[in-house]
Amino acid sequence: MPPFDPEGGLVLALLRAASVAALLSAFGTLVFGVVVAPRAFAGASAEVTAPAWRALTRLCRLSLVAAFAFALVWLVAESGQIAGAPGLLGAWTATPTVVSATFFGHVVAVRLTGLVIALAVLGRHPSVLRWRATTVLCGGIICLHAAHSHAMAMVNGPSVLLASQVVHLLAAGAWLGGLLPLLLVVRLTPPRTGAAACRWFSPLGKCCVAGIVLSAIWQFCVLIGGPVGMIGTAHGWMDAAKTLLLVVLLGFAAANRYRFAPALRGPDPVIARRDLLRSLALQTAAGATIVGVAAVLASLPPAMHVQPVWPFAWRPSLVALEDPDLRREIGTAAIAVLAGLSLAASGIFLRRLRFLRIAAGVAAIVWAAPHFGPLLVEAYPTSFYRSPSGFSAQSIATGADLYPTYCASCHGAHGQGDGEAAKALAVPPADLTAAHLWDHSDGELFWWLSHGMDNPEGGLAMPGFADRLSEEGRWALIDAIRANNAGMSLGRGRNWTRPTPAPRFEADCADGRSLDLADLKGQAARIVAAGGTEPPGLPLATIVIGADAAAADKNACTSSDPAVLVAYALVAGVSPDALAGTQFLVDPEGWLRALWRPGDPPGWTSLLPDVTAICRAPLEAPASGHHHP
Repeated sequence: MPPFDPEGGLVLALLRAASVAALLSAFGTLVFGVVVAPRAFAGASAEVTAPAWRALTRLCRLSLVAAFAFALVWLVAESGQIAGAPGLLGAWTATPTVVSATFFGHVVAVRLTGLVIALAVLGRHPSVLRWRATTVLCGGIICLHAAHSHAMAMVNGPSVLLASQVVHLLAAGAWLGGLLPLLLVVRLTPPRTGAAACRWFSPLGKCCVAGIVLSAIWQFCVLIGGPVGMIGTAHGWMDAAKTLLLVVLLGFAAANRYRFAPALRGPDPVIARRDLLRSLALQTAAGATIVGVAAVLASLPPAMHVQPVWPFAWRPSLVALEDPDLRREIGTAAIAVLAGLSLAASGIFLRRLRFLRIAAGVAAIVWAAPHFGPLLVEAYPTSFYRSPSGFSAQSIATGADLYPTYCASCHGAHGQGDGEAAKALAVPPADLTAAHLWDHSDGELFWWLSHGMDNPEGGLAMPGFADRLSEEGRWALIDAIRANNAGMSLGRGRNWTRPTPAPRFEADCADGRSLDLADLKGQAARIVAAGGTEPPGLPLATIVIGADAAAADKNACTSSDPAVLVAYALVAGVSPDALAGTQFLVDPEGWLRALWRPGDPPGWTSLLPDVTAICRAPLEAPASGHHHP
C-alpha cells in the first residue's frame, strides 16, 4: 500500500477542509440567492418567500462566520507547524511572524479580511445589490484559496493548472455549496415552489459539474499522469475516492431532478418532499465528505513527485509485441475477442438462437484470454520507480566507481557476464551489454539491486545490496550500467542503437552564467572533449568538457569536472584517456544522436548534415524503461 502521510498531519488537513467547506457553503448560498431563488420564487407571495429568504440569509452569515473561524484556527495550527512551535501557545506566538513573513500568511490574512468585509457588505437585511456584491467578493476569496494548491507551489505565477484549480473551486462552491440552501427552500416553501427551485438549480448544477469534470481531467493529467500514479500513490488513491464520491453525488442529483422533484407536483407531495429532503441531506453529506477528501488530497504530494508503489504481482508490457510469432498470436486472440463480443451482443439483441450466440461468444473470449498472457510480465513494488538522478554525469561517475567492487566479479569488467566468479555460478550472470537491458525499467533494476534475483531452482542467483549500498548508490549503479551498455553498443559506429540521454552536468559560460544541459532543451548542442587539436565550432551551442576546457574557444561553455569526462567516456565506449577531441551531438530533446572521433573520415565536417537532421526530428522517450533527459 502506498505511504499515506499528509503534510502537517491529518488534523491540519481536516481543519483546512472545514475552512474550505464553510467558504463553499457561503458562496453556494450566495449564488443560489442570486441565480436560483429569484426564478423559483417568481409568482409566489411574500408570505411564502419571506421565511426562505430569512433562512438563506442566516445560512450565509453563519457560513461566513464559520469560514472566518476555521480559517483563523487553521492559520494558527499551520503557523505552529511552519515554526515548529510546540503546543497551542507556541503556535499562537508564531502566528504574527508567519502572517508577516510568509506567502501562506499573506494569503490567509487577505482571506480573513475579505470574509469580514463580506459580512459587512451582506448586512442583516441584504438587498439584491448586496447579495450580488457579496457573491463577487466571496468568489474572489475562493479564487484566493487556489494560492494554497499544488498549482501555485509547482509554478510560481499564472498557469493553466492554476486556472483549472480556480474553475474547480468555483464550480464546486456553486454546486455543492448550493445543496444546503436548496434543502432549506424545499423544506420551508410549498411543494410547487420547491419543485421550481429544483428545476432552476438543475442547469446551474450541470454547468458546475462540467467545470468540475473538465478541470479534474486536466489536474489528473498534470498531477497524477496516468493509471500508475492513480494505483501506486496515496495521492492517486485519494483522487480515486474523490472520483467515486463524485459519481455518488451525480447519482443523487439525477434522482433528485428526475424522480423526487417532479413528484412534488404529483398526488402525494408530502411523501415526495420527505423523500427529496432525505436525498438532499445525503447528497449534502456526500458533498461535505468530498470536500474533506479534497483537503487531504491537497496535503499529499502530487503523484508525479513520488515513486509509485505497484501493488500487483504482474504488470502490462508491450515488449512481447516485438516478437513476430507472439504478435501474430496476440493479434489472433484480439480478433477472437472482438468476434466473441459481437456474437454475445447479437445474442442479447436478437431472439433467434440467442443462447447459442451468447455461448459461442463467451467460448471465443474464454479461448482467447490465455493468449494475452505474454502482455503481462512479473512486477515488483518498485517496477514503476523512476531514477531520481536525472542521468547526471556525477551519478554515472559514482556508479562507475562502485561497479568494480559490487558487480565486476560476476558481470565482468565491461558487463559482459564474464567475471572471474561467473564460472562457479549455476546460472550465468546477465550480460549487461545486451540490448534487452533497456526493456527493463529503472524500478525493476532497482528492485534486483536491492533484493537480489532468484534462480529457476529457487536459490539466489544474485545477492541484493540494500544493506550495503544507499539508495543513491544503487541508482548510480543503474546509471553507470546503462551508460556502459550504450557505449558498448556503439562500437565503432556513429549512432547509438537505442535512444540514450545525454548525461547531465553544469558548465560555466563566458558571460558568468552557469548552464545546466537541461537549459538547452529546444536547442541542439555540441559537446566536445578537450584535448588535442580543437576543430572549428559547428553552428550550435558548444560545451567543452575535460581538464583542458579552460583553453576552449571564448564563446563556448566549459566544464572541468572529471565526472563529466568519465560519464561521456562510458557512453562513447572508451576510456577517459581516449576521449580527447571526441564530439557529441545532442538533439533539442536532450538525446545523444551522433558522435565523431578524431581521425574519423571524412573529418569533423561530416557532422554538419546530422545537425539539420536531429533538429528536424528530435527523438521522443522510448516506450520501455524510464530513463529520459
